[in-house]
Amino acid sequence: MRHGDYKELLALEAAGALDAGERRALEGHLSSCAECRAELRELCDAAAALAFTVAPVTPPAHLRSLVLERVRGLAPSAQAESARATAEAAETAEAARETNAVGAGVRRPAVGSEGARGLLARLSLWQILAARPSLAFGAAAAAVAFALLGTTTLLLWSRAGTLEGEVARLSERLKESQEALAGEREQLASARDVSDLLSSPDASMAQLAGKEVAPQARALVAYDRSTGRAALLASGLPPAPAGRAYQLWLIAGKKPLPGGTFKSGTDGRARMSDRLPAGVSKPTFAVTLEREGGESAPKGEMYLLGSTS
Repeated sequence: MRHGDYKELLALEAAGALDAGERRALEGHLSSCAECRAELRELCDAAAALAFTVAPVTPPAHLRSLVLERVRGLAPSAQAESARATAEAAETAEAARETNAVGAGVRRPAVGSEGARGLLARLSLWQILAARPSLAFGAAAAAVAFALLGTTTLLLWSRAGTLEGEVARLSERLKESQEALAGEREQLASARDVSDLLSSPDASMAQLAGKEVAPQARALVAYDRSTGRAALLASGLPPAPAGRAYQLWLIAGKKPLPGGTFKSGTDGRARMSDRLPAGVSKPTFAVTLEREGGESAPKGEMYLLGSTS
């Protein structure tokens, strides 16, 4: 027999409709076919549900005598017809009892291959669920669980979006705090440089005033002539254009000596520590706008100028 032939016998086996020879052949096949074993288990579960879909039929005690009395009063042809009807009714009752026995797990004599196939074909999934409350309850529980899972997933997605927004806001605030902290550290470092310079016996201070291009600008330069260390604190300087930067100059004997370059912030403030030529007494300082990277001699417009006192 082919594999398909064995699969056709599974439903009959679940309904107890196989003869001994067919059952032996199917059992031999089942020992080596996991697919058919699994399908047979499912069909047996469906067959067990038949006990709940068909109510047991018990004929009344006086039915036999009543039928016989009516048969005796009929013509021969009518008697034959009535006999056939009686036989069909008996077969129907026997099929119902057989169905109940299958559902209860009791094996009865076979009712015939075609009858079992028709009986199984008439059963639908909803009939089985209605007949087996446990199966219906399991299906309902699965549906509720699926709905709860979908709702929980939507809530988690919504919560994840909210958390992502909060993380982005916190990251932005952290960035701002880090920038503010870096500015405060820079101010502290500049203040420390100025304090260290002023504590030196060779230190001097120069106040720089703004020129015509930036009359509101001011700057303070601390200079140690023994080491050449210098620190600049400026305010009121406009932002330098792209590719340009401010440059500090030390003027000794009318000769400008180049210092470092710097840029002002959006608030117009600037801070810079530098190393200038040492040994200059009472120097003059100037700030000009040059190309970014600095020049060896001033070429740009002067923004600040002042001398030590």
